Amino acid sequence: MLSPNAQNPAHQPSKAAQQRRRGTNRSRPCDTCRIRKTRCVRQDGQPRCVLCTFHDQSCTFVHAPPSRTRNASMTVQHEQQQQEQEQETDLVQPVYLVASPPSSASSPAHSRKGAGQTTDDVALSASDPYAKTIAQPDPAVLSNTLGLDLTTHAEYIGLTDLRLPAAGTAPPKSSKKRRLDDRTVFLVHADEVSASEAQRIADVDAIEAIARPWGSTLVDLYFRIVHPSFPILHKDVFITKYRASHHHFAPSLLAAVYLIALDWQLYDSCLASEENSLPDAKALEELAMRTIAHDMRRPKLSTLEAGLLLLHRSRRAAQSGLAHTFATNRMLMAQLVAVAQDLGIHLDCSSWSIPRWEIGLRRRLAWALYTQDRWGSYIDGRPFLIHQSDWAVVSCTDSDYPELHPGANGQQHTAISVGWEVFLRQAELAQMLSEISVTFYSAAACRRGGTLEQMSIVEMVASAKPMGLKIREWYAALPQHLLLDNTSTTRELCAVGALHLAYVAVEIALYRALVRSMTPDMPQSLRNVLVQTGKAKVQAGIDFLCALRPEHTASFWGSAAAYQVAEIGALINLLGSRPGVDEEDKTWCTARIEELQWELRVRGSAASFARDGLRLLGRDVLGLLKP
Repeated sequence: MLSPNAQNPAHQPSKAAQQRRRGTNRSRPCDTCRIRKTRCVRQDGQPRCVLCTFHDQSCTFVHAPPSRTRNASMTVQHEQQQQEQEQETDLVQPVYLVASPPSSASSPAHSRKGAGQTTDDVALSASDPYAKTIAQPDPAVLSNTLGLDLTTHAEYIGLTDLRLPAAGTAPPKSSKKRRLDDRTVFLVHADEVSASEAQRIADVDAIEAIARPWGSTLVDLYFRIVHPSFPILHKDVFITKYRASHHHFAPSLLAAVYLIALDWQLYDSCLASEENSLPDAKALEELAMRTIAHDMRRPKLSTLEAGLLLLHRSRRAAQSGLAHTFATNRMLMAQLVAVAQDLGIHLDCSSWSIPRWEIGLRRRLAWALYTQDRWGSYIDGRPFLIHQSDWAVVSCTDSDYPELHPGANGQQHTAISVGWEVFLRQAELAQMLSEISVTFYSAAACRRGGTLEQMSIVEMVASAKPMGLKIREWYAALPQHLLLDNTSTTRELCAVGALHLAYVAVEIALYRALVRSMTPDMPQSLRNVLVQTGKAKVQAGIDFLCALRPEHTASFWGSAAAYQVAEIGALINLLGSRPGVDEEDKTWCTARIEELQWELRVRGSAASFARDGLRLLGRDVLGLLKP
């Protein structure tokens, strides 16, 4: 029996149309890319496309494009035009079903979101355990957010910006205006205008392929060890997106989370026993550093999160050859500050019309960035990138951290509450360091004819006294559970060690400035006081290292820790090389250097900050003490 199409030639597609429908391997996407709705990219000479290569699967062209209902009276020419448009859409303008629903109901992406999963979808999910349900919109928790939408990015419009839209003025064609309160306006831009969405999908697939099959294990490690004392992510939002699909993430953030978590591989029994099959850290870092440059073309909060994580890891990994140079780190920090200002992170967002949890996330990110800027500038001997006069962020409160509140069982994990207080007090110490740096280390203070040159050593000591008193009062007010000798928990890492090291470093920063300014003609009584106090600070720093327990050294320390321990040696160097130093003091300084080296050596195998601090001590301090 003849088929209906054979009986009615009007229903038979032309030969040219059949050839276009079948296509060739070079002119149409493979089955996997068509199902995932991603661009099919094949490098010259490669038998498989990039996506199939990442997933180590066959690159096939078996399935035809989904059939579409056509009018029986459609002419052959019209049919050919339609098929050419469909093919162009598949090859050039892929539709990503993981993106947020667009506002226009007539867009192609919107019309396909309601489609059910095809047979090909099921087959792909069965062959690839990492393949997620693609017809999945952004999690509902992202509704009405400003800095986390997957398809748009927001730009703060300052009061003197000529682009500030007046009332009733239309924004640029590819953007829309969003007013958050009576004085704050953002322009929201479509991501496609700034960067390639197809490249983002390819990059995030590559990162996930490197991490397979340990991705979820690494995410769990990150939130168990790093997140409590460095809460720059929103855990519930991250986990919700991660369970839906890795396509919901900026590539740089996903890579950064995996990289940081790899440093604690021994704290997961599976990872510890599979050392030979762990993800390639160098490949992840190369992808992270490349993709964060792409993410900055369409900056979101995830861009800041990824950058801060990469900065914290880069200093620790500097000696292993994975990180980049000092100039690169400094440049990345400058870029992050610029991104933060575009996102309005430096402003008070309390009254903005965004979800309450995003307000808390913005504040946490702001103070993490501020703390990083203060310590990074002090360590590198550079000016602040964030100016105090342009900083309007209010201090964080407990309501800014949702995980702090007990769950349904009324219990709260100790690491969460302790880590949150560590984070808050690190920001307080950064503000004290800022005051010390401006007074004793800034260009205005140290230039010829500057404030320091106009003061005598007695006046300098007088100006330093209120700062020293503030630091001591801060330490005296620490609650019991933040003290170093607190033993209320067992078999749990404790982040308070990093807080106490920062306290030691802030005190030493103050006394380094005073010892550096000592002169031969200063009063002997004042000289004795400064020398003895400086010695006391050195000994306190070494005693702190002696008191560290394994649960302290194995916790998250951050990028400044290695420099903070080396700063103890820098103060020893100043005391040993000051004008008029006698042999007894030189002997004391030599003994303290040896003691400091020993404490760092015995902890170096377990604590990367101690290992890197020992290298800095030998490179930057000991050479200056040698005759």
